[in-house]
Amino acid sequence: MTKKRYRDKEVKFFVTENELDMIDKKAAVAELDRSKYLRKMAIEGLIIKRDFAEVEQLVYEINRIGNNINQVAKRANELDHVSKDDIRYLRKQLDTVYGQIEKFYDEG
Repeated sequence: MTKKRYRDKEVKFFVTENELDMIDKKAAVAELDRSKYLRKMAIEGLIIKRDFAEVEQLVYEINRIGNNINQVAKRANELDHVSKDDIRYLRKQLDTVYGQIEKFYDEG
């Protein structure tokens, strides 16, 4: 008579040799056998998904600032002068982007 298993459902998936080595190394660090490690990760593991829409917006804003800097540089070369208002305007845009970057990292 065979003893009924507590865990009687089999889950099967395929990995590469490199992935299996990585799994085994992580299991060893956790001091678990492969089965216990995979079960624990599948049930309690954490997957972090980031929304990069904000990053795309930051890239857009940085590109805009770059264009504005180019315009100010062109004006400076033409007139041999840059106004304080131009510098304040660019500084304000940079401060806005820095604020968005800080907000992005604080939420992460």
